[in-house]
Amino acid sequence: MEFIHDAINRFGTVLWLDVECRILSPIPEEWAAPLTSTFPMEKSRPISTGVLMLNRLHAPLAEVWSRHARKNNNLPDDFVLEFLLSQYDLPFNYIETEFFDQGSSAQIVRGQWKTNNTVVQHPTINRWPDPIRYSLAFNGEELSTETDEAMKLARKRKYLYWRNFGGDFKAVDELMASEEDFEHKLNDWVFHPATQQYAPAQYWSTQPELFGVKPLTYAKYKKNTANGFKENPFRVKALKRMRLSNSEKYIYPIKKQSFLKRLKALLNI
Repeated sequence: MEFIHDAINRFGTVLWLDVECRILSPIPEEWAAPLTSTFPMEKSRPISTGVLMLNRLHAPLAEVWSRHARKNNNLPDDFVLEFLLSQYDLPFNYIETEFFDQGSSAQIVRGQWKTNNTVVQHPTINRWPDPIRYSLAFNGEELSTETDEAMKLARKRKYLYWRNFGGDFKAVDELMASEEDFEHKLNDWVFHPATQQYAPAQYWSTQPELFGVKPLTYAKYKKNTANGFKENPFRVKALKRMRLSNSEKYIYPIKKQSFLKRLKALLNI
């Protein structure tokens, strides 16, 4: 957070991207600070700070964000910014991020695929070495009932494949059903039918994974994700625990809240 604060003070308007992001087309003129990305999660709209635009007017926000991030260093920075934006009445621009629908018109996509409208491509294959760690960071606990650690890892990686791969899933299934004994490189992934192993190309030599993870299938994955993400109880509880200090309440206008929300905040429920 200190880096963001220093950058906007030095350069003015800054577009900050996660290191794994790629800019595929010119930044639209309508993208203006303050801006970040979001995605649907049942009744809420979580923040995804992989894409963030701020300017000098938001230096105080970066300072508060930095303080709360240090205080809540066990939580993702996304959660902290989401809390602050739930309190401050700031006119943020939110850009929809698409995780699942490769036929969408989203300007930000969470994978290695793209559409005609894609501005920022945000892959998540950097999680391949340890996807369980990322899951714990955002969920607070392991949601899977799988007790076999190797199988648990394989399932997490299969999700990364389905989210990120920008090629033809059906063609890959047909390829992996064959007995061909050589490597196939498709859309920056490597597949080896004879050994039933696969991986993103950069991890193929060190961390290949078992392709045929059962009982989960791509069809079930699509069905499970058709309506977006389910509400995350860990995130909800984390946001409820955060509080602005008295001095922080005067940095920006505070959003007006309903009596019920104020009562819940007072009772911490």
